[in-house]
Amino acid sequence: MLDWAIRESGFSRAEVAESAGADEAQLGRWLSEAGQPTLTAMRKVAGKLHRQLAVFLLPAAPKSEEVGVRFRHPIGSKYERPLTPDERRFLRRARRLQEAEAWLASQLEWDRPALERVSIDDGPEDVATRWRSRMRITIKAQKSWKTASVAFKSWRSELERAGITVVQFSMGSKACRGFSTWDERAPLVAVNTAWPDEARIFTLFHEVGHLLTRTDSACATDHLTPRAGDPTERWCEAFAAAVLIPSAALSDVSKVDGLAVLAREARRMKVSLRAMALRLISLRKASWPLYQSIPPAADAKHRGGAGGTGRNRAEIRTDEFGRRTTELFVAAVQRDVISRSQALDYLDIPSDAFERLAAATPVG
Repeated sequence: MLDWAIRESGFSRAEVAESAGADEAQLGRWLSEAGQPTLTAMRKVAGKLHRQLAVFLLPAAPKSEEVGVRFRHPIGSKYERPLTPDERRFLRRARRLQEAEAWLASQLEWDRPALERVSIDDGPEDVATRWRSRMRITIKAQKSWKTASVAFKSWRSELERAGITVVQFSMGSKACRGFSTWDERAPLVAVNTAWPDEARIFTLFHEVGHLLTRTDSACATDHLTPRAGDPTERWCEAFAAAVLIPSAALSDVSKVDGLAVLAREARRMKVSLRAMALRLISLRKASWPLYQSIPPAADAKHRGGAGGTGRNRAEIRTDEFGRRTTELFVAAVQRDVISRSQALDYLDIPSDAFERLAAATPVG
């Protein structure tokens, strides 16, 4: 069990041994059953691997939890790397949630999401036009949003209405911007809260592109270059930019060659500088030097504010898992598909928080 848990985690044996105050040789003896760790050491190992201690008492390892997700970098990026242990942990968490949602949706007889399968040979502009028509958001409404936070919530709501589960995980700025995993009953997109809302919005639709092309992915923080050669990444970038910025929204814009004008147009549409630059380039209203001139600080999450009174656990989970997920679990409990305790376990909330969640979640 210990060997399986280490392999699934992505941590090296040296890192796991260090967490328990041991060396690799000692860990090797534990793995070969030539020695036994103390309870304290195993608790430290369990904490490092983000596993419950009881997992190590199972008679056999569970089936592999590996999600078929490819880490995608633009070709020409400075480095390639595997998924980090934290990324693997969040992928496991998302996959567990997705499997539960797919089963619940089946038991509740919810309709399968109508997500057409497309090829990267299909024009991203045409696919984006069809998707924009599904969204109940006009260009006028988009420009009227006061903040990017309002924009993100609005886009998220529309995707959830289309049957896509949208989760937000705090994975840190060194982790991927987002990932997606396909399931015909519970397609899922995850976005990293380390990035500002404008960047999250673009990631959201970039990952929808991966769902439509059925190319499960975890997308790097690297940026495209003029010669970036991964065709799937280029397609998803073009699709996302076209959904968020219809050509009609830029009909009054001519050539853009400076950051000030780029920033103005991005603010109008509540999108990131990079999303706007990519769209302008695709419409031949800007060139790659403009995209390359965007400073790294443009992606930094804005800090500040004195903060409010704080959110309760139910509000935090609703923000993390989204409306579709909470509605699904509340409906499943109300219709005796699962027990209340099972819902509490999956949503990781106390009993009183579930009451607040149910009261705030209308179920049709």
